[in-house]
Amino acid sequence: MAVKAGFGNAANALADWDGGRDHCAWRGVACDNASFAVFALDLKGNKLTGQIPDEIGDCVSLKYLDLSFNSLYGDIPFSISKLKQLEDLILKNNQLTGPIPSTLSQIPNLKTLDLAQNQLTGDIPRLIYWNEVLQYLGLRGNSLTGTLSPDMCQLTGLWYFDVRGNNLTGTIPENIGNCTSFEILDISYNQISGEIPYNIGFLQVATLSLQGNRLTGKIPEVIGLMQALAVLDLSENELVGPIPPILGNLSYTGKLYLHGNKLTGEVPPELGNMTKLSYLQLDDNELMGTIPAELGKLEELFELNLANNNLEGPIPTNISSCTALNKFNVYGNRLNGSIPAGFQNLESLTYLNLSSNNFKGQIPSELGHIINLDTLDLSYNGFSGPVPATIGDLEHLLELNLSKNHLSGSVPAEFGNLRSVQVIDISNNAMSGYLPEELGQLQNLDSLILNNNSLVGEIPAQLANCFSLNTLNLSYNNLSGHVPSARNFSKFPMESFLGNPMLRVRCKDSSCGNSNGPKVVISRWGIACIVLGFIILLCVMLLAIYKTNRPQPLVKACEKPVQGPPKIVLLQMDMAIHTYDDIMRLTENLSEKYIIGYGASSTVYKCVLKSGKAVAVKRLYSQYNHGAREFETELETVGSIRHRNLILSRADDNTVMEAVDSEVSVTCTDMGLVRKAFQLALLCTKRHPIDRPTMHEVARVLLSLMPAPAVKPVTASKTVDYTRYLATTPDMDHGGADIGDNSSSDEQWFVRFGEVISKHTM
Repeated sequence: MAVKAGFGNAANALADWDGGRDHCAWRGVACDNASFAVFALDLKGNKLTGQIPDEIGDCVSLKYLDLSFNSLYGDIPFSISKLKQLEDLILKNNQLTGPIPSTLSQIPNLKTLDLAQNQLTGDIPRLIYWNEVLQYLGLRGNSLTGTLSPDMCQLTGLWYFDVRGNNLTGTIPENIGNCTSFEILDISYNQISGEIPYNIGFLQVATLSLQGNRLTGKIPEVIGLMQALAVLDLSENELVGPIPPILGNLSYTGKLYLHGNKLTGEVPPELGNMTKLSYLQLDDNELMGTIPAELGKLEELFELNLANNNLEGPIPTNISSCTALNKFNVYGNRLNGSIPAGFQNLESLTYLNLSSNNFKGQIPSELGHIINLDTLDLSYNGFSGPVPATIGDLEHLLELNLSKNHLSGSVPAEFGNLRSVQVIDISNNAMSGYLPEELGQLQNLDSLILNNNSLVGEIPAQLANCFSLNTLNLSYNNLSGHVPSARNFSKFPMESFLGNPMLRVRCKDSSCGNSNGPKVVISRWGIACIVLGFIILLCVMLLAIYKTNRPQPLVKACEKPVQGPPKIVLLQMDMAIHTYDDIMRLTENLSEKYIIGYGASSTVYKCVLKSGKAVAVKRLYSQYNHGAREFETELETVGSIRHRNLILSRADDNTVMEAVDSEVSVTCTDMGLVRKAFQLALLCTKRHPIDRPTMHEVARVLLSLMPAPAVKPVTASKTVDYTRYLATTPDMDHGGADIGDNSSSDEQWFVRFGEVISKHTM
């Protein structure tokens, strides 16, 4: 009962272990008939958890202890060493950790020690090697380290030595040939390096497994003298050189694995003498030459794998004499010729891979007679002609790969009889004709790959019945019509149907992978429209970017935008010509603080030149079509005036600012005319356009202020009534009351300052 309490879930697994019953009747317990002492405890596969209880050492009569195939963890308890009568200790397939206790060597009668498939670490205790009684040492599938000790041959009674799948390093002991009692020696899948010792040939083992290490050098010819060998596995190492022909003397060897090395030379014809050979794997080497015809003598040969070498020539016809052959793989060589028609006699063949060679000619119809074939791979060759309809008789076929050949003709309707097939790949050929509707009978079909052919017609609606179909590629053919609208077709991407100009694809959405949304028909014209629309959209975007990066026009204070590129007109008025950049810099890019007036179609800025001179800069609003015409008239008029300076200034708080250059009095003695011109300028600053005179009217007023030229009389033109701009009131208290001695009608040219100069005009 103490042992039961030590396990994690013994209440369930060992429910019948209770004090009220005979302990010899408990599950897994065996007792001596005379003493009723427990001599065997077999609790394998009871889903026990927890650690192995120390109380197990109190069962001193135990000869057999099997706790395998549970979920026990932790260390192996030292108390097991107290079981002096123990003969078999089986703890494999648990989760035990820690080192192998060296005290196990103190169990004098221990014959079987099986600790495989755990998580044990550390070295193999050397004391265990001195147990002359030990017959079975199973340590595979752990994480043991260290090296193989030469003391291993002290196990004179051992027949089974298995350390497969650990992390052992070092070399094979040179005295390995002294382990004469060994029948099975498996040190595979470690990190053993160096060469295979020559005296390994003295072993009388039936199984020699050295695969998956880092062994180098040549295969010792002495191995050919190990007549007891049934299994020789030297695969997945770094062995070089030729295959010793003497291996042909191993007449009792059933399995010869030499694959995954760097072996060179030819395949020895002597291998045909290994009459018991059932597995011959020479793939993934660098072998050359031809396939020896002598291999056809191997009547018991079950698997022949020569893939990924440099073999040349044809397949010997007498290979068809290997009637027990189940797998034949010559993938990735340089073989040529045709497929022997005698292959139809290989009734046991299930796997035939001739891909990636240089085979030519037609696929023999006799292949359809290999009734047990489940994989047929003839891809990447030069086969031509039609696909034999007899392939449809292979009722057990799971995978058919005929891609990358020169096959022609139509897809046989007989393929509808391949009820077990999962993969059909006939891509990259010259297949033509229609897709047979019989393909819809293939309920187990997972992949149908027919791209890059010349198939025509519509996609059979019956393909929608292939509910297991997950991969479909019909691209780059000449198919037409519509893709079936069945639900299971909606999962196939557009790439499945590309390259069929006359084929219309009904999509559920943009990815053709969703069953929701309206149907969309995509044709060549649709694709062309999409491309054209994309180009137009790109042009619009580029135009928008161009406009965005153009210099933005300034906006005047009254929020009227100024559009169009800047233009500057300079009047020569005894001043140096200044560039546009000079004016923009002096006015801080026409800042509002330099504004001295507004017009119906322009804004006037004050610009102080480097010389100290002040000039007026007028900027037109391009949205007014008449602005340019009025400005030209203004320039014509102003250009005829001989005053060097005429500058307008803002007025605030009903006060007229002094804005006339004092030098004007030198050339213009009649200040009344100057004041009249100044008052006219103020009229042009009215807020509302309707209250302001046009440029034509301003020009006429300015002309009237000039002295009459002494020229021939000019006929009177149509007069303009300017009285709507005039006032006769004498209220000119703010600097405009005295308007000079001109005729009495002159006072009608001006309005009162209070009306002209107000806060509402700014």
